[in-house]
Amino acid sequence: MTIYLDNMAATPVDPRVAERHRAAMIDNPANANSSEHSLGVDAQQAIDQASDSLLRALGSDAGHVTFTPGASSALWLAVEDAIARAVDRPARIAATQVEHPALLAALRRAEGEGRVVLTMIGVDEDAAPRLDAIEEALSQGADLLCTMAANNEVGTITDIRAVSRLVERYGVRHLVDASQAAGRIEMSSFVDADLIVVSGAKTYGPRRAGALLGKLSGHASRLADDVFGSPDAPAAVALAYAMSLRAAERDADERRLAVMRDALQSHLLNAVPGLRVNGFQALRLAGSLHVSTPHLPGEAVVGRLWGQVALSTGAACQSGVPGPSHVLSAMAIPEWAKEGAVRIGIGRFNTENEMAQAGELIAGALNAGAPARRYA
Repeated sequence: MTIYLDNMAATPVDPRVAERHRAAMIDNPANANSSEHSLGVDAQQAIDQASDSLLRALGSDAGHVTFTPGASSALWLAVEDAIARAVDRPARIAATQVEHPALLAALRRAEGEGRVVLTMIGVDEDAAPRLDAIEEALSQGADLLCTMAANNEVGTITDIRAVSRLVERYGVRHLVDASQAAGRIEMSSFVDADLIVVSGAKTYGPRRAGALLGKLSGHASRLADDVFGSPDAPAAVALAYAMSLRAAERDADERRLAVMRDALQSHLLNAVPGLRVNGFQALRLAGSLHVSTPHLPGEAVVGRLWGQVALSTGAACQSGVPGPSHVLSAMAIPEWAKEGAVRIGIGRFNTENEMAQAGELIAGALNAGAPARRYA
């Protein structure tokens, strides 16, 4: 049986969430926009209650929740909101080089259409945004700053408090992509951002469910209705419930994940000569372990583990794209480390026994029988 260690790409659905989702689909058969009868009103009330529950779980007083068909849709909507707010000119948007590919794609499309003036912000060798680069970008004038709360490849947690101080100084709206962070870390440092994106796929919740927290322009709200269609009440209920479970169980779960990750890291470092650990080890997601082997490409490691351990070389949305990911390309690390990178994501359903088995298998895969290449 394959050991699943790709929890940064998607978490397994918690059976309790699946059951709540199933019940909500049965209890809410109507379209939430069907206000002409009581069942339609009931469906809308379920969405309203899910909004309140989600905000409580996140500790947010944003007051506005837009449920979306996933985090990528929420990121796109945030870009359209910024464009709508810039009257009679392109929106000035600054984003770090390591943002999610869905956000970067939306920004580059809009830039190509002349609707956005885009400024890219560099990161350090741990994939953390450089504060000096952020300040320089904001000092040149910006309408929206886009940052991740935690990187989706190497797990580095952004110093959002420091970023927020710059945002306040320059009076810029702030979008925080909390897809990886929500449900995994304490959110007080960024819960007051203008716009926050969360994802069910990273919180043991429904795959195709996300939310954008924060007040949208009238145009963006109408666009959400036009593009996404009628809101999905059962998905909203399930997402809110998943986040409520994370709020209640996060601390205990993440402590356990950190212990398992550190044990796995120690084992791999001892077993694989020259292994490099990527990301900021002092401040990263508990279940995140990103390593580079000097012995062979990361794709070869993943292939060696096929059917035994499920892990990846980078973000799922870039699966199959040749070469290092845009995150690794932006980081100041050696070329061999970019080529030999492997992403391991540990989740709450993994066990200590699984981790012991996986450690032996991964160590063997990271060690080529004879080195396939040398250091660059």
